[in-house]
Amino acid sequence: MKRWVRICIISLLFSVQASAINIIPSYTIFYMSADTSVPRPYIELYWQVGAKSIQYRQDSTGVWLGKILTQIQVSCDTGIIVSDQYILKTTPANSIKAAKLQNILDLHRYLLPVGDVTISVKLKDLHTMDSTSYQETIAVLKGKTEPFLSDLQLLDTTYSVDIGGMFSKNNGTQVPLSADFLDNHRKLLHYYVEVYNTQKLEPAMLPLIQKTYISKKQGEGSVFNLSSIDTINAGVVLPILGNFDIRPLPSGNYYLNIYVSDQAGNRLSEKSLFFQRVNQNPIELTTDSNYIDSEFVSVQLFDLSSTFASKYDTRQLMAIMKMLLPISTETEKLSINGFLNRPDVTYMRYFLYNFWKSRFPDNPEKGWKQFTDEVRSVNKEYGSRIKPGYETDRGIVFLKYGKPDQITTVSNEAGALPYEIWQYNTPGTRGTNGIFLFYQPGYMVGDYKLLHSTVNGEVRNARWRSQLYTNGISNQAITSQAEIIIQNK
Repeated sequence: MKRWVRICIISLLFSVQASAINIIPSYTIFYMSADTSVPRPYIELYWQVGAKSIQYRQDSTGVWLGKILTQIQVSCDTGIIVSDQYILKTTPANSIKAAKLQNILDLHRYLLPVGDVTISVKLKDLHTMDSTSYQETIAVLKGKTEPFLSDLQLLDTTYSVDIGGMFSKNNGTQVPLSADFLDNHRKLLHYYVEVYNTQKLEPAMLPLIQKTYISKKQGEGSVFNLSSIDTINAGVVLPILGNFDIRPLPSGNYYLNIYVSDQAGNRLSEKSLFFQRVNQNPIELTTDSNYIDSEFVSVQLFDLSSTFASKYDTRQLMAIMKMLLPISTETEKLSINGFLNRPDVTYMRYFLYNFWKSRFPDNPEKGWKQFTDEVRSVNKEYGSRIKPGYETDRGIVFLKYGKPDQITTVSNEAGALPYEIWQYNTPGTRGTNGIFLFYQPGYMVGDYKLLHSTVNGEVRNARWRSQLYTNGISNQAITSQAEIIIQNK
């Protein structure tokens, strides 16, 4: 078995009440190759820790930290190969709530001998002394002299720019996915695999054919046309990075398969990886369907320590993502929703900085400060004890289109619920030409809900009258301010 993970571990990882550290461990076997030697095996050993399963305490600076004593031992029949011990500290957070939203990952790489190898990992919460131990014995195969494949690896996040650290690989950044489990929030399955020794083939045998596909049973035909074919040329180690759009894939058990064959169709090497999918609403894709990856946003990565984006913690960044939604492009909205579903403080900071860098290339901080001034005004004008102003319908419209040219507030019109009409008469980059009709249903106190708009791309509600007028559409409705303004617009 390549994986330790079980579904019961997944359910434990995200449980609120936990008596011990919860962990999803996994590993992938790769090979270190050279022209003159048989490739040597090494392991990428990684795990995800349930952020809610450990305790956090404030340090002398007031930030919240978790501390996990980590002990790793790798051994074989001849003795101990690796013995490692250190304290893993979580990312500093300004609140306990933000600390528990973290994505805690750890990864190590170790050279291995061929044969049976036992891996032991023990984690201890230094604040509670609760501990968790995992142990697995795996069979490490010898590298080959002919072309062959590494294990398949699922990826959580990948970037083309190397930001350094444990996840650096192939001059980029690759964060593996610990669980072979893809939930409703996963739109794409990202994978990574390596091909070795193709440089040893005769030129006439190249290029090789590489096919990757998803099937219900191992090695069977692909489902939902989820397959890809490419060619492989000469190289000592050739990385293969790819993805599949799994929105049409219903809940169930599946296999990710890959094989390499020669021009005659003879398979030289093949690998398969089991995974589970939970998808309550599978969709049907058309041949011209375009999909934007909402979980892997392209951002420019560099040292943010001296920028405005570096000072925000997870909780603040989650709020900022929501603030940016009204002024975001469709691509950016998909990316933001990905962050809201799976917060990652590092990449949210990069997204925030690049968001304003793209709009104010010379001074992104200036653009951010101007926007935060608007958000403060919106919060003051439209916020309540229940929600901040930037999450209300009026606040969203204000941030998106700016201050309206005219606001008409009607509180005591006979037969009508309280309502407010915003008129815009300034078409342009931010302005628009049309009206927004907000009203106050009985269940909303101190806030208004968007009922109807004449602006392209916004809510158009042909039944707005029946919802606004409490006694149905009467003769009085014809002379109401809402009717007059909307008819004239």
